[in-house]
Amino acid sequence: MSSVVRSTELAGAVEELEAAFSGRVSVEPDPAGAVIQVTEVELGPGWTPRRGTLSFMLPFHYPDAAIYPYHVTGAQPERVTDGALQPVTWRGAPATQVSLRHNRWDPANDTALGSVLLTPARLQSQ
Repeated sequence: MSSVVRSTELAGAVEELEAAFSGRVSVEPDPAGAVIQVTEVELGPGWTPRRGTLSFMLPFHYPDAAIYPYHVTGAQPERVTDGALQPVTWRGAPATQVSLRHNRWDPANDTALGSVLLTPARLQSQ
């Protein structure tokens, strides 16, 4: 774990992500928290290619705030069926913004790992 992560809550979230996605997680410092990238995420048959990188900001006030939005780079959706996917520029590169918000986020029960695991599942169901 690098000194990128400034709180024990963020550090714990990063450790959980690194354990679940061994060798596929990178962490970059940001004044608002940390930018997390998970590579080789299975996006499903509606994406070309079917795997990409899922990126998001883990906010400095995690776990008191949900992760939002997510960005996918390295893959494009074959079609957009709702407003949850939008082409954007994320950190200087073309990306697809995934607007999935956890509206009932409960910091006592919800985690970054759980949220990250649900995002590809939602994209695969498109």
